This record gives sequence, C-alpha cells and structure tokens, in this order.
Amino acid sequence: MCLKTIYFPLFWIFNTISLINCGNVLMTEVFETVIDHTMFNWTFDGNPNQFVYQPSLFGAPDLPDWMSYIYSEKRNVGYLYGVPPSTTTEVTLDIIGLNRKTYETKRHQLVIVVVEKLSPAKYEVQLKIDNLNVEDMFDVDRMDRLKDVFKKHLWNDSEEDLYMTYLASAVDLGARLPLNPKEGEGVVVRLGSKAQFSDELAKLQDEVRPLLKVSPCPRDFKRTTVERYFREAGFALDWCSFSLISAMQDSETSSEELAKLTEQKLIENRWNAFSRNDVPQRSYIHEFLFTILVPMFVMTILAIILSIILCFHHEGIDDPLSEEFFDNLYHICTDYVRSKRMRNSSTTEITQYATINRVTYTLRSLSNQRDFTCLSPEMVGSRSHTNSPTSTISRGLHCRPSPPPYIKPKFSAEF
Repeated sequence: MCLKTIYFPLFWIFNTISLINCGNVLMTEVFETVIDHTMFNWTFDGNPNQFVYQPSLFGAPDLPDWMSYIYSEKRNVGYLYGVPPSTTTEVTLDIIGLNRKTYETKRHQLVIVVVEKLSPAKYEVQLKIDNLNVEDMFDVDRMDRLKDVFKKHLWNDSEEDLYMTYLASAVDLGARLPLNPKEGEGVVVRLGSKAQFSDELAKLQDEVRPLLKVSPCPRDFKRTTVERYFREAGFALDWCSFSLISAMQDSETSSEELAKLTEQKLIENRWNAFSRNDVPQRSYIHEFLFTILVPMFVMTILAIILSIILCFHHEGIDDPLSEEFFDNLYHICTDYVRSKRMRNSSTTEITQYATINRVTYTLRSLSNQRDFTCLSPEMVGSRSHTNSPTSTISRGLHCRPSPPPYIKPKFSAEF
C-alpha cells in the first residue's frame, strides 16, 4: 500500500485599508454606488460567489436607516442606495471585502458628502412596478424610458428636472414574494419635479381612485387609458398604488415619513414574549353546553316524538315481514330463557338425586348390619321366645330368620 503526503498551501489574510471618496450626492434624490471587485483590485475569475461584501457605518455594525444595500447575482456587484436627509452632511462607510478563493480580506472607507439640491421637487408621482427589482432600476436606459413616458405623455412640464426621489423594494414595505421566483419582487418608485401636475395626471388620479381601497391589488386587475405607454416601455404597474403627492407636502418630508413608516412596520413585526399571567383565561362552559347538552336534548325530543307516532299509528301499520321478524325474535328470547331455566333445574335435580341415593345407601347398609346381628351364632342357638326373665332376647324386638327358599314341587303323574 502506497502512502501519499498532501501539502495544503497556507494563505495569509491581508487586511488592507484604503480611502475612497464617493463624491457629492444630492438631498431628496436617490443615489447609488456600485461595489465590485475593482474597488479592491481583485481579478474576477467568473465565479459569482467568489467575492463577499459587507458595508456598514464607520464605528457601527450596520448602515444608516436611510441607506440600503443589495447584491445583484445577475451582475455580480453590490449596490448602495438611498435618499440622504437634510440633517446629514457627510457619511463615512466601512466596506469589507472577502475573496473566497484566496481567503484575502480588504477594507475600504467610503466617504459620502451630502450636498443640498438647488431646485428640489415639490410634486411627486408614486408608482409601484410589479415586474422589476431594485437592481433593475439602476439601469440607465430603463430609467430613461420610464422618465420619457411622463415627459412625453403625462407630465410634459417636468422635462427639465424630473428625477427619482424614492426607491424601495415592495417586499421591504410589506408585499409578498411572487409565486414564480423568475418574476420581479416589485419596486416602489417616486418621480419628482418642481412643475405642477398636468391635467393628464389629474384625470389618471380620478380614474384609479376607486382602486385605492383594494388591498392587496392583484396583478393585471385593472387597465387604465395610459396602460399602453408603460407596457411598451416594459413596465407593469400596480394601479392600486398609484398616487400623486401635492405641492403642500415637501418631497423630503414625505420620503422621511415613508421611511419612518417602514421602520415602524419592522418594529411592529418583532415578536415580544409575554408572561404566563398575561395569557387570558377562557371558560369552556358555553362550549360544553352547546356541544353536549344541546344535541342530547334534540335527540331526546326526536325520540319522544317518534315513540308517540309509533304508539298512535301502530294499529294502522300493516307490515307482515316486520311482525314475523319480531315474532321470531320473541321466540328466540323465550327459548333462550327456557333453556337456561331447564339447565338450572337439571342441576338441582342431579343434586337432589345424589342426596337421595346417598341416604338410600346408608339405610341399606344399616339394614344389612341389623340382619347380620340377628343371624349371629349366639342367637341361632337360642330359640327361646318366651317371656322368661332369663331370656337373652330383648322384648319387643322381632328377629326371625329368613324363610327357606321356595322349592317348586316335583311333577307328579297323579295330578
């Protein structure tokens, strides 16, 4: 048997820290930053699971509440996106990358500078797109097609400053995952502009107003007059979630409120354990009465009614088969009782017969003893039957010998 020695190479884990300036991002506008292997100077070998990225706030274990991170398996890159609030000016992020092939880790610090937008949006249109994911909205061509639908057909005055003010996954906001994994999870998008709403948007709002009460709204539930514009561009909209945010609601405030509602919903979904004393006590008396006594009462009433009907209408009922059946049943019962009684009486008779037989045998044995005593030799020699006082036979006792056997006389010719 040949033994082989295998030597495994040992890789040192390098922890490299570098600083990257992401640049300026604008308030009230969705930004996105791509995280890929080029940020860490790694070479991609074609394995989609080769790299792992973990972003977090500097000095904290997680990202800020207004920022999100997703990893796209289609493009093998990660995306940081969100809408910066007005209270934030600069954010420093720690991004840790792991190369699963070489077990090498690197760390980068990403600095994001928040700048105020000169002309923020005052009017917003909220859409829910069912056939796309969040990562699909980072495609520049797809986003331009969505904006062109509003610029050319629904909101002509927003051609100069239309931009995306909010982006979130529909699943993160409470929607369910689609049954088919190949379908999109759905995204909620807001497009804002400082231009007022057009008449087309107002008519569309009135058209879908009856659908706002429907929740959840099934896909392909409602077709609107402008459905064809979005279908041609590759968007399947959920018109139950379509809404217009007026100029009285600032875009930043509405975005922050939506983020707060999302955070509140996540907090409400947390399960808190309760004590045993907080468990309500329930009495099952009513259930017992309803499930046991009520059926028994109804059954008793029905039995009484049926008995009354049979008693009063028995004479009018003529059923020979039933009468024959009950007669046979009666005879079977009587025969069984009679046979049982005879069995008991036969046992008693056998006992009585055994007792009588035992008594008879006892008397017979006593009689034989008496005869034997009378025929003793002493008494045979004494034949005195007088009343002499010297007689040895007691008075009143009759002891006679047995008579001689009867002998038939011989036949005589004279007779």
